[in-house]
Parts: sequence; structure tokens; C-alpha cells
Amino acid sequence: MSIGSAPARFLATVLLVLGPAAPAAAVPAVPPPEAASVLGHAGRWLTDDQGRVVTVHGVNLVYKYPPYYPAAGGFAEADARFLAENGFNAVRLGFAWNAVEPLPGVYDDGYVEQILQTQQLLARYGIHSLVDSHQDAYNTSVGASWSGFPEWATYADGLPVEPNPGFPLVYFTSPAQNRTWDNFWRDHAAPDGIGVQEHYAAMWAHVAQRFAGRPYVLGYDLINEPWPGSEYPTCFPDGCPRFETDVLAPFEGMVMNAVRAVDHDHLLFYEPSLTNDFGTPDWMPNPTGDPKAGLSFHDYCPGRTDTCLTNGLDRAALDGTVGVVTEFGATTDAARLTALTDRYDDHMASWMFWSEPQNQTPQHPQQPPTGPNLMNPAVVRPYPRAVAGTPQQWQYDTATAAFTLRYAVVRADSGAPFAPGAVTEVFLPPAAYPDGYRVDSRGAEVVSQAGAPVLRLTALPGRDTVELTVTPR
Repeated sequence: MSIGSAPARFLATVLLVLGPAAPAAAVPAVPPPEAASVLGHAGRWLTDDQGRVVTVHGVNLVYKYPPYYPAAGGFAEADARFLAENGFNAVRLGFAWNAVEPLPGVYDDGYVEQILQTQQLLARYGIHSLVDSHQDAYNTSVGASWSGFPEWATYADGLPVEPNPGFPLVYFTSPAQNRTWDNFWRDHAAPDGIGVQEHYAAMWAHVAQRFAGRPYVLGYDLINEPWPGSEYPTCFPDGCPRFETDVLAPFEGMVMNAVRAVDHDHLLFYEPSLTNDFGTPDWMPNPTGDPKAGLSFHDYCPGRTDTCLTNGLDRAALDGTVGVVTEFGATTDAARLTALTDRYDDHMASWMFWSEPQNQTPQHPQQPPTGPNLMNPAVVRPYPRAVAGTPQQWQYDTATAAFTLRYAVVRADSGAPFAPGAVTEVFLPPAAYPDGYRVDSRGAEVVSQAGAPVLRLTALPGRDTVELTVTPR
């Protein structure tokens, strides 16, 4: 899982102390986008194959019990439909290195096929998959709640696991946990004499070649929440500049190069150190300068001051990449979730939610990864899922269900105008508008049916800006 499984009070305390073949698809209630099967980016914006700006509202889908794939936990077609009907157009689809490569250099292609089948199921509903190599505290033998990384790549040099308060605090306490990460960053030789980092990069290439060329693959999230190992005390409060630039970036760069050898098109998302989840500054550069790259970062900042979002977006902007909040939440506090999603709207950010039932800690076993367990009604809200222009602002008032959007009618990639008839799509949750909605559109014509869950509009000739307001009927 993510660090978000820890109660906020534990995180705050730590910071203070440390300073089979799929069936035929049904017709989805929410139609897929008219384009967007392959995404790229124009600076800070995700873009589709029409050049429209795409915003993703997504969820995390990671099954942490053997055999480590979502269908084994119960995820099926009804769940993909449920996600689409609630406006989710992206899933961070996790897999376990432990299951892909059970022995050094030996790959389980049947396992990879299971992950691929889930991606294809999601694609039928217009849902993009960010394929994610997921781990949390490495392996159960060094204090993790599950084994994302394999035992054969775990080298603790005989150090004790204890003291082990359980995930995620084991990161801060266990000698075995931290020595294992140290040895990973030193590229310790696996039993076959090949370094564990080389194995990891080759594993990623093996996985990526199965997804290359497929539609509705958002890209690849190269490693979940990498931990600095015994160097972690130096990362508070000012971040990990040496680790991220001298250790983590070269490692993720090697993985990016391995993936690029088999997939030239899909986006590559690199992650900063796990300490960034707590709000430390982000020093992680684009490891290779790849123009089709993005920054995947998480927002579990404790307390009222949330620097996680701006740290991530600012870092992505510095490197000219797109930044996506690929984890946040891990709580059922509706007020907290509303405040976070309001903040993401203020920054016009894409995000992927981590649902509290998917936490897995010694005190909280993961619930089945089925539709309702992957989301929370508090994060279901209107948003512009595809804009034939460049967004300038959008906002949703949960008290009144009023939604506003303003955008310039020019392409984000070039500043050129869109061709006449280019369609902007806005998801409007039926739960927010049970009796329908009213539309006030300035500069555009509505071309969807009254009350449709996806509002479609096209800019009027000669208009530079579109302003949209939606209110309940």
C-alpha cells in the first residue's frame, strides 16, 4: 500500500520526532471519451490524440494478497462499470515484482496476462490504466505487510527486523528494513550474480512489452514510494537532494531506458522519495529528460499546511513534465476529502484516490478491491475530463452543486485554434444533480442530450474563451 494507511497522528508524531478471457462488454452508462485512447502531455497538461487537455480522476487498484492480481480479489466487469458511472477515467493498476519474477530471470507470463486482462477490461469503459510496480516496505521478511518485492532480492545482512511497529512506521525503526534498501541502492548482486537493479529494469521491460501499443494505457509508474534506507534522517526537513539526484534518478533512468527499448509511446512516470509524501521538498529531476515523462507524487501531508501538492506540481513544471497526484486520501473523513479535492481543482490537477478499505496494515486487512471499496462518494464531483482548449479555471461548490469552468479556445501544445466542432466533455455526477441540471454557456453550444452524465459542448465561431456554469435543476 501507500504511506497513507497510517493515521495522521502517527505521521505527525514521526515528523516531530525526526524533524481467464474477459466477457463481452456491456454498454457503459457513461460513454467513453470521443478520443483520448493514447495520452501524451503538453507541459503541465495531459493531452489526448485530438490535442485536448485531459484531466484524470482515478482510483488505485492494487491487490496485495497472493496471487497479487485484482481479478483474484473479485474485481470484475461490474466494478469497471461502477467506476465509469462515478466519473473515474483512470486507475493506477498495481502489480508485484515478486509475482512477475518469482526467481531471478524467470518470469511468470500468466501473471502478467492477468494484469493485462484487467487493463483491457478497464479500457472498454474508457478508463486509462497507469501500470504501477507497487511495494510497501519491500517484503514481509523485513517488516512489510505484503511482499511486493521478491525474497531473492532482499538482503538485510542478518540485521534484525525488530523493532517493528508495523507498516509504515517500520521504515523508521527496523535495521533490516533500512539495510535492505541500502543494498538495493548499492545494486547488490542477486543469486545469479546480476545486480538487483538490473533485474528490476529487465523485469519492467518484460512487463511493458505486453502493454506497448495498447490503447487506454496512461503510462508506467516505475516504482511506488522508494525509501532512502538508512539515509532517511537526512531528508527531514529539507528533502533528499543527494539521494534523489545521485541515487534515485540514475536508478529510475535505467528503468526508463529499459522500458523505452520496448515501448516508445506511453508516458513514463517517475517518483520521488517516500519522504515527499510528508511534505519535504522534491528534488527529483526527470531522470533521462524523456519528453514523454511525468512526475507521479503522493499527498499525505499531515496537518493543515499541505505542501505536497505544490511541491509536486512545481517540481514537474521545473522539468517541463506533467505532474499527477497518484495517491491521496486513505481516510473516510468526508470533510478532509472535500477539502483536498477542492484544492486540486484550484490547481487544475489530475489525481488518483487511495481508498481507506484498501489499506493493509497489521491492524487493517485490505478489503476486496471491488468498485465501492475503491472510492468514496466524497471524491465524486464534476470535472472537465477533456477540454478542446486550455483550462484557465474550474471550481465545484459542494454545498450548492454549482460547477464553473473557463477555458481559452486554443491548443495547449501550440496555441493554435482547434478545428470547428472540437468537443469539450464535462462529467456531471447524477448523484449531484438528481433532478437534472441547468447550463449557462457563454461562447459554446451544448451538443449533448439534456441531463446526460457527460455534458458536451463546442465553441462558437469567433470566440476566444468559453465560460460554463452548471447548477441543479
